[in-house]
Amino acid sequence: MHDDEFEAIRKLMRLKRHETPGEGFTEDFLKEFHRRQRDVTQRQSGLDRFLQMLGDKFESFLNPKFGLAAAAAVIALVAVFLNAFNGSGPAASQPTQAIIKAEDAKKKTSEEPNELKNEPNGVALPASLEKNQ
Repeated sequence: MHDDEFEAIRKLMRLKRHETPGEGFTEDFLKEFHRRQRDVTQRQSGLDRFLQMLGDKFESFLNPKFGLAAAAAVIALVAVFLNAFNGSGPAASQPTQAIIKAEDAKKKTSEEPNELKNEPNGVALPASLEKNQ
């Protein structure tokens, strides 16, 4: 039984080998293919088309030469967003500390009288000037 089926398939393949499509088959096939593609895209919503486009763009990142760079960029972005979201860590606290220092400096300047003083803050004076004070 198995040999009979095998022989029948061989005969069918020999017959099909000599068949060729008719005149204009490829043009008609191409037109029908494009028509069906248009029908599918017209039935899709804008969100579906956007997600399809986004998927196509990310598919290009699956190329091995972009894969490592894309993974590193995603990890870096996630780390930055998590750090900013949590409000902790050096990236989130440094601007806050700088604002506090600037406000403290403004308070000091507004509390001091507007007189000129010959006292540098945090600077070493020569010995001749230290005796005069």
